[in-house]
Amino acid sequence: MSGGPYHYDPYPRPMERPAPVPVPVAYVAPLTDQRPISTPVVVVSWVVTIVTGLYMLPWAIAASRGKANQWSVFVVSLLFGWTIIGWIVALVLACTAHRPLMGTMLGYRPVAALPPASAPPGWYSNPQGPGRRYWDGVRWTQYFG
Repeated sequence: MSGGPYHYDPYPRPMERPAPVPVPVAYVAPLTDQRPISTPVVVVSWVVTIVTGLYMLPWAIAASRGKANQWSVFVVSLLFGWTIIGWIVALVLACTAHRPLMGTMLGYRPVAALPPASAPPGWYSNPQGPGRRYWDGVRWTQYFG
């Protein structure tokens, strides 16, 4: 049953080299504008939030998350929080994701988590000439076929 338009060969032919396997890389979280969390600011923000009846909740959330714009959230909550739209805007500012810092990502090279995968040991086409050569899984051997 060889040939034909509907022929399916589930196994690679012995002379063919298997397709290379992509090298897995370690995940490195991108650098963001998140600031170190200041415990006194967080405590004060939550006390003020409780005293004001959740009026300053966006600022407490921003301070707890270490947002770079936590003082902007404070000002928006303080000045415009009395309008429902102003309070929602402050809450959105507090809950948005931290922005990645693109300038520090330039020249970033991923770190390999595992050594590169290679083809399993076996006889393959000789890359340096005619015939076949034995691959031991790491390097080409002196055996030709």
